[in-house]
Amino acid sequence: MGTSKGRGPTIAKDVNRQIIYRQMKHNRETTRVDLARTLNLHKNTVNAIIGEFMETGFVEELGQQAQSGAGRKATVIQFQARNKWAIGVQITSDVIHWAVTDLYAQPIASYSVPLRDAAPDNVVQSLLSEADKLLVTYGAEACVGMCIGIPGLMEEHRSSIIHSSHLSWQHVPLLALLKDRLSIPLKLDNSVKLASLGEQWHGSGSGSNDFAYCYFGNGVGCSLVASGSVVRGSVGAAGELGHFVLEPDGPLCGCGNRGCLEALVSLPALLRQISEADGAGSSEPLSWETVLDRLHHKDPVVLEVLRGAGRTIGQALSYVVNLLNPKLVVCDGPLMQASSILFPHIESELQRRCLSAVIPVRVARSELYPYASCIGAAADAIQTWEAATYPL
Repeated sequence: MGTSKGRGPTIAKDVNRQIIYRQMKHNRETTRVDLARTLNLHKNTVNAIIGEFMETGFVEELGQQAQSGAGRKATVIQFQARNKWAIGVQITSDVIHWAVTDLYAQPIASYSVPLRDAAPDNVVQSLLSEADKLLVTYGAEACVGMCIGIPGLMEEHRSSIIHSSHLSWQHVPLLALLKDRLSIPLKLDNSVKLASLGEQWHGSGSGSNDFAYCYFGNGVGCSLVASGSVVRGSVGAAGELGHFVLEPDGPLCGCGNRGCLEALVSLPALLRQISEADGAGSSEPLSWETVLDRLHHKDPVVLEVLRGAGRTIGQALSYVVNLLNPKLVVCDGPLMQASSILFPHIESELQRRCLSAVIPVRVARSELYPYASCIGAAADAIQTWEAATYPL
């Protein structure tokens, strides 16, 4: 649909388009009569705008509504979520995750592309190459935008990355490097904050307005959702769970402090602890896949290290729960592949350390791994498009 060409009645019609669009999307299926009744709009207004939506592919008629008794049967209409599509991306140090979604941020396709080198130029080239393929496959004219999740701190307008220890980036103007070569709307955000949005739309956080999303992998991150919104803080750095200092004389963290949670329970930290416990007899560098295999065979060294990690995570989460009183803690990331051994110790520490008023808090493993951040990124792109004054 076109944008407004004037004021007065045209503006009113633009507003009604937005209202009807949102109600159609919410209902998924309805009738013109029900829309007019629900929105308190004249039937002619609804009929005219639904006619426009059918011409532009947002609405399709399914047939007459089943009903008993006499009278004219209403026609059922359905919102077409695949009329437009979005791209969600998550960049890590060794892989880029992708999701193509409909307007509900429901994945149409999701996949991962290995990243040989996380240098900015290589990442930009990989992003451009893959995005071009998707725009050809799904149609550039129907793409509402692409949002990219980055593991790092961004400047206020979220157009460049100030610092990413996991990518070894400093002051990288990623949006500027991409904008001149891609014709679709682009956004950047912190990957963990986007993952919490993904959980809110389609994961364990669906229906919850107050929860914490925690990621455990090569690093440790957290995003806090309060009253339905992501908490960002004054410089966008809220939720740095990985840098809670739990052992002041503990191992050195990448941030310069000692004993941070990330220095104790990140994958590199746990692999180091297991290797040290194995002693001099170990030959090849230990991988997380090998640890999971040893866990499957109930290796005592692996069990002991992971039990300790569960207790340490539970201690850190108890501070979050006591301070913010979330209803739910969603745990995500490759470490949660060992959730069967971690969760009993996490939950035990929460029970022991939290005030009775904030217990029970539910701890859940993400069901979206490894695409929570991609789904959230696509949802962010969709929200931005829908928030435009006249997006349709």
